[in-house]
Amino acid sequence: MNWDDIIYLTLLISSIAIGPVFRSFKNGKEMFAAAVGSLMIILVSGFHAAHPLLATVFTIVLLKFCPKSHIHIVSFIGLFSYLLFFRLCHFFGLPGAPPHTNAIQMILTLKLVGICFEVHDTWVKKKKLKVTESDEEKQQVKLELKYEEVNPSGIDVFYYAFNYIGVLTGPYYRFRTYQDMIHFPSEKENPDFLAATLHRVRYVPLYAFMFLLSSHFFPLSFAESREIFTDYSFLYRVFFMTPIFFTFRMRIYTGFVLSECICIMAGLGAYPVRAKNRPGKGPSNYQELEKSTKSEEYDFEAVHNIDEWGSDFTPTVREGMKCWNMTVQYWLAFNVYKRLKFSKAVKEAITMFTSAFWHGVYAGYYLSMLTVPFILAVEDFYERIIRRKLSPTGQKIYDFITWIIKMQQFAYMGMAFLLLRIDTTIHYWRSIGFIYHGLIVFMHAIGPAKKKLEKARNTSVVGDVKVQFVRHSGKGESMKEKKITEGDVIDITNIVDDDPRTKKNN
Repeated sequence: MNWDDIIYLTLLISSIAIGPVFRSFKNGKEMFAAAVGSLMIILVSGFHAAHPLLATVFTIVLLKFCPKSHIHIVSFIGLFSYLLFFRLCHFFGLPGAPPHTNAIQMILTLKLVGICFEVHDTWVKKKKLKVTESDEEKQQVKLELKYEEVNPSGIDVFYYAFNYIGVLTGPYYRFRTYQDMIHFPSEKENPDFLAATLHRVRYVPLYAFMFLLSSHFFPLSFAESREIFTDYSFLYRVFFMTPIFFTFRMRIYTGFVLSECICIMAGLGAYPVRAKNRPGKGPSNYQELEKSTKSEEYDFEAVHNIDEWGSDFTPTVREGMKCWNMTVQYWLAFNVYKRLKFSKAVKEAITMFTSAFWHGVYAGYYLSMLTVPFILAVEDFYERIIRRKLSPTGQKIYDFITWIIKMQQFAYMGMAFLLLRIDTTIHYWRSIGFIYHGLIVFMHAIGPAKKKLEKARNTSVVGDVKVQFVRHSGKGESMKEKKITEGDVIDITNIVDDDPRTKKNN
């Protein structure tokens, strides 16, 4: 464990301990939290703390003068551009910031852009309320505004930006979630914060121990050494990616779970279970929140950032990604993916590019994340043409095989994410024959071919007439034959009981 990790761990544990003190304030919570957060930023950043301050001032100015119809776009372009400048400032004669300041700037960028999206969406809903004629639709919009509306002042933005909760590494939480914490009604039954924290933290000692053990026997530096390419085999280099990725996961699990515990002890993200809360968003069922109950059960799903079991044991890359850094996944999905008007594949590519850009300027981020859309396309295709047709037992076998492939693909992409530089990444990938890029290309190639073979298998040619066998959608019906002219083929999925062409032939 290096010095940066020790500082990081110490600040996380200290932040958990501050939680009960923070909750004890009846007034001035936001000021206390911002003061502690500012102190943490200065401790790890020194004069580089000017970067978070400048980004926050920029957002306050935008909220004051920029039209709400465009504020989300302007903030996205402006703050992500500043994030790029922050990382390249050494090219302009300015000193480079330490790693912890980079982490602070990353999560701050999401929060500040996110608050502008929340303001824009509030403006959209209020505008919609004025023109909506349907009473039912009006009631729905009013309900959404009740639980989503934000109208932050400049000082509110500062308090939110510098709040010690999540200031170092997240998780991301909306401004409305922050407000709900500050104004949590004191007369309501409070969750058992300590019990919830102890329940969440229970596996952290194991994660930390496994991280120390794995990093000792399989250091990342060995992947850049001369020996691994000259003294070890191809198969060992393929294997070596697995413990490296394991070490990375244990480190992330430790940090993310401790970050969640900071939120839990402070009371951030506490919502009634019946509201069906989601990571990053919070409540999704506002109708349930309107109901009054004598006793309430709370959860902290709004700040749930990592599902360790799902990340490790779901069978596909798509499902695994949904369990990883979930609050940031929400931010990307809600503020990028769902706002785009392109095909699914293009939206996925743009979203992954945004994620890579947010992570940094190193080529490894882009080599890693821009591989993902191609993997997702393969997974979705084979899900349609193979898995859906299998028996329950066959699906379990299929899932086991795809799980093995998924973990190896993550490890393969993880090498780029960790090695960072394009020369070291390409050198390592070349030494194992770009094996998983090759697998993606191979699966892309044979997938459409298999589909064509299946289609051809259901079609026969008798003289100059094509005969295709089709199955009706009704239960218990036998295969029926349909004759059509040469060159025409009717897809079996388009034959239904009420098809006039079928009735005519029958």
